[in-house]
Amino acid sequence: MIDLQDKLLSVMENRDRVVQKAVQIVKLAKLFSLPLYITEQVPEKLGTTCKEILEVAGEVPRLSKNTFSASPVLPADIPKNILVCGIETHICVRQTVYDLRMRDKTPYVLGDAISSRNQIDHQLGIEEMRQDRVLISSVEAIAWEMIEKAEGDFFKEFLSILK
Repeated sequence: MIDLQDKLLSVMENRDRVVQKAVQIVKLAKLFSLPLYITEQVPEKLGTTCKEILEVAGEVPRLSKNTFSASPVLPADIPKNILVCGIETHICVRQTVYDLRMRDKTPYVLGDAISSRNQIDHQLGIEEMRQDRVLISSVEAIAWEMIEKAEGDFFKEFLSILK
């Protein structure tokens, strides 16, 4: 999760959708026991991650950064496949995706959980990544890829997250 801080979110297009999808991501990460990293861009100036996310995240590492890419602050042993969300699409998200690829990782951008201040910058960031063969999907589509069967308490909890 890249830089989902209140001060930054307050000027983003579709702020509420991005936060709601980020909360779903946190819940899904917990359900599937996936590692979760939250980055914060210069938090001493821009504040911390928004409370909606922190409330569900609990004791998740929050990594302070002053680079636009989040890659330099992520641990060396992160998994091969990485779900990416956050702001801004054309700056920090885009640079993180390309830097993760340089680390031989496969980023999956959650298109409904990213945004920019301006729609054109958001769209151009997505378009550029798509042209470079970055997979851009949605939180729900990726979630359905992770679930194995439609039964039991695990599945019920899964459904409750997506609703």
